[in-house]
Amino acid sequence: MKPAVIIICGVVLLAVGVAITLGLDSTVDQGREVYAMQKCALCHSVSGIGGKKMALDGVGSRLKLEEIRKWIQSPRSMKADTTMKAYPNLPRKDLSDLVAYLATLK
Repeated sequence: MKPAVIIICGVVLLAVGVAITLGLDSTVDQGREVYAMQKCALCHSVSGIGGKKMALDGVGSRLKLEEIRKWIQSPRSMKADTTMKAYPNLPRKDLSDLVAYLATLK
């Protein structure tokens, strides 16, 4: 391969990587906003800020994405005696963004 082709391929891969990273950051930021708008902090805390019923620190390490989604949409399917409110009608994008945010809490 010619050096120019290798350089061009490298630049393209770098640009794609940056675009993916920026998109993920945006999704996580949106998820943080959904967390605030839905008033999740009334019951849950992150880094010691918020309600004391259930700290969400480390949730991204303990649960898979689908499990986080289930906890949000139908918490009683995850734990029958939970007092957590279900959010079955949360808009799809808000749900995806919220799951992405919670998944970052390692």
